[in-house]
Amino acid sequence: METWLIELAKGVGKLFFNPLIYWFFIVTFIASFTRIKKERKYFGTKIFTIFDELRYTWKTTLLAGLSLSLGMLIIGASLHYLMIAGLVLFTILFSIGKRFTWLSAAYTFGFTYIALLFSPYFISYLPTSWNTEIKDSQWLIFTTLMGIFILIEAIKMIRIQQDETFPELKKGSRGKWVGQHRVKKIMLIPFISLLPAGLITPFADWWPIFSIGETEFGLLFIPAIIGFEHVIRGSMPIKATHKFGQSLLILGFIVIGFSIAGYYITIFTLISVVIAIIGRELLALQFRLRDLRNPTYFAVEETGLKVLGIIPGTPAENIGLMIGEKIIKVNGQPVSSEQAFYEALQLNSAYCKLDIRDERGEIRFAQRALYQGEHYELGIIFPSETTWKIEKAQ
Repeated sequence: METWLIELAKGVGKLFFNPLIYWFFIVTFIASFTRIKKERKYFGTKIFTIFDELRYTWKTTLLAGLSLSLGMLIIGASLHYLMIAGLVLFTILFSIGKRFTWLSAAYTFGFTYIALLFSPYFISYLPTSWNTEIKDSQWLIFTTLMGIFILIEAIKMIRIQQDETFPELKKGSRGKWVGQHRVKKIMLIPFISLLPAGLITPFADWWPIFSIGETEFGLLFIPAIIGFEHVIRGSMPIKATHKFGQSLLILGFIVIGFSIAGYYITIFTLISVVIAIIGRELLALQFRLRDLRNPTYFAVEETGLKVLGIIPGTPAENIGLMIGEKIIKVNGQPVSSEQAFYEALQLNSAYCKLDIRDERGEIRFAQRALYQGEHYELGIIFPSETTWKIEKAQ
């Protein structure tokens, strides 16, 4: 037990030498700061806080990291130094533009695999500890991990909630401002891999799944970063994201299946990578094309005001107003513009009553007392919100 605790402490220490730990927080901060600037420009206020791209991810990442670590330890799996270095390199390259589009494991793991196919041509120039052949078992573990991380990405998409998408304004084809939502998440998942050279000795014939003489092993924490980013303007963002996640879930299982088949026929590990990259890209393309074929969902309408977004902690959130619903009346007055909404709200400074048409077309009512110091417009973001501020900012 003492040797395990020593190796565990050494593994945690090595985690903080991995540049991905620091890159994760740097790129998330920059992306959050850029988003907040856009929110202030288009809506006149900050809607979500800094690092909101991480909201509701910690349970998923901790559970995933713990499960992966236990699985890796049970089977005695190890990753080659080049695999870890490749993941670091491609993760940084694919996120340097402050967008999370290419942070899917299908891309970071997939392109690392392709790059390492050429390792025989440059491995002799690397440090001695790296200058070892990549075993078939390591390729198998690597591609299986890729499929598992695709599943984690899919599960997070399926579990996306209303307050996890970011409203935006964009000029439509006719020059008018329309609303859209950006779904973006980034996750840090540290997991344990075995590392040749340590104090831990194999405790069974099958552990680790490959052996190098009488080699002893240590523990290495690997910080994997995964993420996604998609724009939705032709449908409800939650529904569209959930549907995408369901398709991605199927892709993840297919990738894992082909990867495991590589245990018997080596070429299937390469096939699993090709399926992952092409499949992920085709799903994203299909998602974009389907969204573009639909009419703009968050557009200005002649009757009522569609809710584009809700500022957290405001009266709109407290009364249960949902993104995509349409406000028909305020305090008994029909509204069809932001100005009309504001004027109707002022009819009663201490109380408001809303007539709302939900996504199914049914009318419901919401009412609430108003208190001094609360958001003067209930905290609702409309597709036509602060157009005059946009023009002023430009």
